[in-house]
Amino acid sequence: MRQHQYYYIFLFFLFISFTSIAQEEEEEKTSKFKENFVADGYLKYMQTIAVQKDYTEEWFIDNLIHNRLNFKYYAGDKWTFGLSGRNRLIYGASPKMIPEYAKQFGNQDQYAFNMSYDWITGKSFVLNSEIDRAYADYSTGNWQFRVGRQRINWGVSMVWNPNDLFNTYSFFDFDYEERPGADAILIRNYIGATSSIEVVFSPSNQFDYYNIAGLYKFNVWQYDFQVLGGYVRENYHAGAGWEGQIGGAGFKGEATYFIPDYAGEDASVVADISLDYTFKNSLYLHTETIYNSNGATGKIGALDPNLELTPKTLSLSKFAFFNEAQYQITPLTRLGVNSIINSNDLSYYIGGNVTTSFSDNFELLVFGMFFFGDEDSLYGQGGSQINWRLKWSF
Repeated sequence: MRQHQYYYIFLFFLFISFTSIAQEEEEEKTSKFKENFVADGYLKYMQTIAVQKDYTEEWFIDNLIHNRLNFKYYAGDKWTFGLSGRNRLIYGASPKMIPEYAKQFGNQDQYAFNMSYDWITGKSFVLNSEIDRAYADYSTGNWQFRVGRQRINWGVSMVWNPNDLFNTYSFFDFDYEERPGADAILIRNYIGATSSIEVVFSPSNQFDYYNIAGLYKFNVWQYDFQVLGGYVRENYHAGAGWEGQIGGAGFKGEATYFIPDYAGEDASVVADISLDYTFKNSLYLHTETIYNSNGATGKIGALDPNLELTPKTLSLSKFAFFNEAQYQITPLTRLGVNSIINSNDLSYYIGGNVTTSFSDNFELLVFGMFFFGDEDSLYGQGGSQINWRLKWSF
C-alpha cells in the first residue's frame, strides 16, 4: 500500500513538473508576443464653428469625436503586420445640412476595396469606422515586399506633392495627420546606402484599370534625388524631385508631367518648389510655390466639393503661393500663422494656430481658417472656421 502511495506521489510531482514546464513555455510565448506586439492610438474631440462670409447669417457648429487605433506585430526578423483605423462620430450642422453627407464622410473611393462602415446615421449625426492601413511586410536582405493598404510616400514637399501619385491629400485636412493610403503591392530594392528602386502596383476602385509606377532614388552632391514614371489614374506620368539644403535652409521640389489616356484634356505639368529655415531662437519660416500649366488664369469660381483630389488638381490656379511662420513661445506652447494666395483670381486664405501641451500625451490645438476673395473666386465663398481640439495619445 505504501509503495502505491509513493507511486501516486511520484506521478503527482511529475504532473506538476510537466504543468510548470508547459506554463513556463506558454508564459514565454506570451511574453515574446507582447514584446513583438505594438499598439497605440489617440482619442480626440474637436469642435468646428463655421461662419459665412458676411458674418451675419447663421453660424454652423460640428462636433467630432475621433478615436484612432494602430496595431503592429513583428513576427520574427522578416515579417511585419500592420493594421490601423479610425472610429469617428460627427454630430451637428454638416450631417444635417449637406446632402448625402454620410456617403462623403466615410468615402473610400480612392481605394480598391471598401473598408468603411457606417454603424448608425441620423439627421444630424454619423458614426463611422474605417481601416486605412492593413498590410503584410516581408524584408530579406536588400529587398522589401509590402502587400495591402499602405501609404506610398513619394512626395517631397510639405504642402503640395505632384509626385504623390497614389494617395494625394489636402493641406486643409489638418485633422488627418496619418494621411490616406492606397491598396497596393510595393516592391523595394535598396541598391546602395542612399539609393533604392521601388515599383508599385495598385488596382482602381472599380478594377476597370490598373495603376503601376516606379521610383528611383539616389544621392549626389549631398542632395537626395528621385525620378519616377508610370500609369496612374488613366494618366501616363514622368516626374522628378529633390531635397537638400542651401545655406542651412531646406530646399525641396518636385514636378510631374501628365499625359491623359483619354480625349478632351491636354497634357500638363504640375511643379512645386519649397524653402524652409529654422533660426536659433526656434522661429521657423517656410515658403512654397506650386505651378499648374493647366490652371486657371482668371476667376476660378467656387470650389466643387465633388472634385476628385489628384496630383493634377492640387492647385486650380496656374500659380499659388504658401507662406508659414511657426514659433515656440514656451517649451509647451507653439504659435503659427500660414497663408495661401491664388495669383490669378487673387483669392486667399489665412490661418492661425496655437498648440499647448498639458502633458506628454495631452494637448490643445486651436486653429482658425479664414477665406477671402471675390464672389466668383476660389476662396470667395469660403467664410471662416474656428476649430479647437483636445487630443489624448496612448
